[in-house]
Amino acid sequence: MESSFKKWMNLVGKPRPDWYARVATGDPAVMREGRTSYPSGHAAETFMTFGLLSLYLMAKLKLFTRQSQGHFAKVVLCLVPLGFAAFITMSHVAAYKHDFADVNAGMMIGLCSAFLAYLINYQNPLCHETAARPRTRPLPPAPTWLKQLLGADAEAVSNASLAQDAPLVEQGIQDPLLGG
Repeated sequence: MESSFKKWMNLVGKPRPDWYARVATGDPAVMREGRTSYPSGHAAETFMTFGLLSLYLMAKLKLFTRQSQGHFAKVVLCLVPLGFAAFITMSHVAAYKHDFADVNAGMMIGLCSAFLAYLINYQNPLCHETAARPRTRPLPPAPTWLKQLLGADAEAVSNASLAQDAPLVEQGIQDPLLGG
């Protein structure tokens, strides 16, 4: 998702901070690469990876749902990956490869992608009952050849997806944000 968005954004062709040094080389490939500054792909990928890790840690440690002893240490542990991401992306600003606007746009793309990826794969991090629990996906119906092969066990294969969600329903656990 990030790379296709970056290719679309590079139609504008914002030059990198070292654009004039690239023009002085006279190499068309170096000059073409010098016009792909906005948004920073490294920032997007870094914040996507470390943002997803931070969200997972926050949900696993139940950071949003209960106060406990050592809460400050848990907050610091959950924010360390985002600190690494900020350090990596700021190194690109210091190396004169990106402006702050490039890095900020990449950071927003990465954090939004991380949050979306988290919600696709895991339950709501704000709900303590379902925090860091992977989403269950219903199994597709069994093909007829498999039902014929299994014979009496065919009904068990067909009802496997219903059995997946039974423990959550029995306990009355419901995700308040997503309703499931």
